[in-house]
Amino acid sequence: MYAADHTRHPPAEDADLVLRDAGAADAPAVAAILAEALGAKYRPAFGRRADAAIAGAVRDETARGLPGFIVAEREGEPIGVIHLATQDHDRRSDDEGWSALVGRVGFPRAAWGWVVLRSLRRAPLEADELHISELGVVSAARRGGVASALLAEARRRAALAGMARLTLWVTVDNAGAIALYEREGFTARQTRRFYLGRLLFRSPGLTLMTLSLPADDLTHHH
Repeated sequence: MYAADHTRHPPAEDADLVLRDAGAADAPAVAAILAEALGAKYRPAFGRRADAAIAGAVRDETARGLPGFIVAEREGEPIGVIHLATQDHDRRSDDEGWSALVGRVGFPRAAWGWVVLRSLRRAPLEADELHISELGVVSAARRGGVASALLAEARRRAALAGMARLTLWVTVDNAGAIALYEREGFTARQTRRFYLGRLLFRSPGLTLMTLSLPADDLTHHH
């Protein structure tokens, strides 16, 4: 079972970078990172309320004990974040997220945001799958290994939990992100076209990428 890991893990190649679970106090910083890095996703959904919507989601998840957000920080300053989801996490987020979102941004914006983000909706997660919902790094820290360190941490946690694979969706025209994921061992599995996405996100579709965890990864961490 995937669970929180409250230890702090500096990657071996970057002793100044610390990876840890996000807490409620990190909500504003996480929201700012994701709103900047993934503005093309969140601005069409929530407009000027994107930061509030994301910050609320971080606070809600940490309050409910869902270990989804992992922060990368340097000298105490959050500079990157990855958001992970499991089958159980996904179900609970759906069940509990709507009313919280309405309270946070109001019904009209929540309803529109729900429609927009549902257009990015993936298939239901499998029990042995750890899904990367979001990955963002502040602009000043990009191309410095932060994203790779967060992906390595996701892989480590997937192996600890006995998961068979990591998965993520990326827009088909995001060449930089696709190149990063390919360097980290992900491969494209399927592409989905979406008409609303072309209008809202200026992208013709999404590609599902997966990273299968070899058996020795799983046995080594148990």
